[in-house]
Amino acid sequence: MKNFDDLRNQLQSEDAYNFALMEMVGTLMATRDRKKMTQAQLSALSGVPQKTISRIENGIDLPKVSTLLKLSIALGLELKLVDRTEEAISLA
Repeated sequence: MKNFDDLRNQLQSEDAYNFALMEMVGTLMATRDRKKMTQAQLSALSGVPQKTISRIENGIDLPKVSTLLKLSIALGLELKLVDRTEEAISLA
C-alpha cells in the first residue's frame, strides 16, 4: 500500500492535476495537525465523513474539489485560483 509521500512522488511525475490535488491535501493535513484537530473533529466541522478524510490523508483516495472546499472552509483556509502566467499557483 502506498502512503501519502509515495503517491505524491508518483503523481508529480505522471499527473499534474492529481499532483495539485495532493499538494492541497498536504496543506490540509498540515493545518489539521497544527490546529491539533482530530479527523473526527474535522469531520464534524466540515460534514465530510471521517472515513473519507482518513482515506484521503492515507493516499487511498483523491478528493473531489467539493470535498477540498468543505475541508478548507472548516480549517479556515482559502482556496483560490491564480493565473499561472502572472504568478505562482496558490493552492491554499
